[in-house]
Amino acid sequence: MRILLITDNHSRSGGAEHYFFDLKSRLKNVPGMEVYSLGFGNTPESGKDYRVFKGLKSKLAKLVWQILPHPVMYYRLRKQIESIRPDVIHLHNIKQYTASLLSAVKPYPVVQTVHDYGAVCPTAHNLHKDHQPCPTGLRLACFWEHQVKYNLPAYLALAFAFYKTQHQLRKIVRKFFAPSPQLVEYLHRNRFKHCTYIPPFKKTVPAVSFHKMNPHHFLFAGNLGTHKGIYPMLEEFAIARQKDPALTLTIAGTGPEEKRMRQRSDELGLKQSVFFPGWQLQLEQEYEKCAAVIFPSLWVEAFGLVITEAMSHGRPVIGTNRGSPPWLIDDQKTGIIFDPLKKGDLSDKILALAGRPEQIKTLGMQAHAKLRELIDNEKVLSQIIHLYHQALVPASE
Repeated sequence: MRILLITDNHSRSGGAEHYFFDLKSRLKNVPGMEVYSLGFGNTPESGKDYRVFKGLKSKLAKLVWQILPHPVMYYRLRKQIESIRPDVIHLHNIKQYTASLLSAVKPYPVVQTVHDYGAVCPTAHNLHKDHQPCPTGLRLACFWEHQVKYNLPAYLALAFAFYKTQHQLRKIVRKFFAPSPQLVEYLHRNRFKHCTYIPPFKKTVPAVSFHKMNPHHFLFAGNLGTHKGIYPMLEEFAIARQKDPALTLTIAGTGPEEKRMRQRSDELGLKQSVFFPGWQLQLEQEYEKCAAVIFPSLWVEAFGLVITEAMSHGRPVIGTNRGSPPWLIDDQKTGIIFDPLKKGDLSDKILALAGRPEQIKTLGMQAHAKLRELIDNEKVLSQIIHLYHQALVPASE
């Protein structure tokens, strides 16, 4: 079977992209599988089993070509796909030249992994203006309640692109994969058919170790964007440190708010206790040093690979009460849940763990055990391949 994986960012820059390349690597090890990938990047490049087209950087250009077909790019995509002759095309994130890409893949059996709530909300945040999660995904009834991204005209354009893409995906894609049961429910509510829960692969750790753990040290790892809740996290950490000066925090990642984050950290007097090592491809040492991982996202996360990575290292996660954390974290058993809109809640939860190594170990080992039961990498891969075979036969309505 010949599989073509397609993504809008052909680089290992985030959770969805790491999953994309992990899936490609695992599929290539399956006898009888030929696997190719196609995507977009800063510079065009190609190899034996991949092709990268130059991507768009301008947000306006991305939006325009989500809506309108680009004749030249459509031709290039169609020719590249024809040269591969895939049995199944597996889409991932597709925010680059969306209209052209969907036209080019239309003649083939197509499946898609939905990595975030962008399938049910034009901003992908799935939040109302009061920062509460939307229970349905975008509806006419709550159209003006959703957070307006950028400005009103941009939001309306995003909404138009969203409805157009949503309509096309429902017609073209034969199977939808989602990384959590909650996102599957949202997809069903929004008239997506044939949706299946497929968790990401878990990272295999040789053995859980606490030898290097500092019980006063915490970790955040991820994109430094406001939707990740990084500023409230910093404010709450400053409050906690007033009560426990031994506290330290590593913020591993990069993003649009990195410079402002560093400035705010200095303003809060945290220069000696908050560290910014930048984006880290391998986080093993950071997990081993920390007592717990903080997952402060304000938006509704579809999964959160950082959570399962922490669990695989036997570290509890302090996560928000929206999206995937309440599903992955059993409060007070495998980690701790907090309300990001309640001032002082996160600082209290940090202080509840800090300096308590036995409690940290208990929560961490129970999190490790839960992950072992939750995800079986071989079963996940077998399920994906089974669904590829099912996608070869058009589903009956």
